[in-house]
Amino acid sequence: MNAQEVAMEACRRSKAWLKPGISERAFADICEAVMRELGADDFWYPMLVNFGANTVYCTRGGHLPADDVYLQETDIVLVDYSPLVDGRWGDYSETILVGTAPDPAWERLVADARDIFAQTYAYAARASTIGELFDYCESLIRERGYALLDPGGNIGHSIEDGQRQALRTYLSPVHASEPLAGKRWAIEPHIGKDGYGAKFENVIYIPGEAQR
Repeated sequence: MNAQEVAMEACRRSKAWLKPGISERAFADICEAVMRELGADDFWYPMLVNFGANTVYCTRGGHLPADDVYLQETDIVLVDYSPLVDGRWGDYSETILVGTAPDPAWERLVADARDIFAQTYAYAARASTIGELFDYCESLIRERGYALLDPGGNIGHSIEDGQRQALRTYLSPVHASEPLAGKRWAIEPHIGKDGYGAKFENVIYIPGEAQR
């Protein structure tokens, strides 16, 4: 499996451990163990697991998986997998509803996050610049009455190799004029409303000549 396949398969398999009473930290440890079983050498970014109101967090800086935050009978869960396989990055996220009768507001949030992601992901193949893609996604978020939750104001980033976090280019207005062609991009608009967040993420390669 390549890195992205590991991330996606780990998400599929680890859902079996999403049982009420498990902590964010315990579930994060399981997810990382599953990725290693599937061939991950390491993680370019630590596993992100957020339950309930913690789904508003996008980064590790403001929120680590907690030992004392437990999955409820009915809950909303955001997970983000970032394995390294042979020096290549994978990056994949889902927002999952747990329980037989989830809050209708959560159902709308997750459905809208999935749709905004899908439309943005498809548009990335047609857009020329970061600014064009960002403006398209932001308009979808605004039209549905959500806020973009990423503290850096981005909807994703470039996918690099090895431990090259500092070299990421973010899909934000700061880099509006930069072309998308010739690179792999993680598309991940994280949206929120009324104290909860949701996002979906996958990687896309935009063919063409990369900017030098």
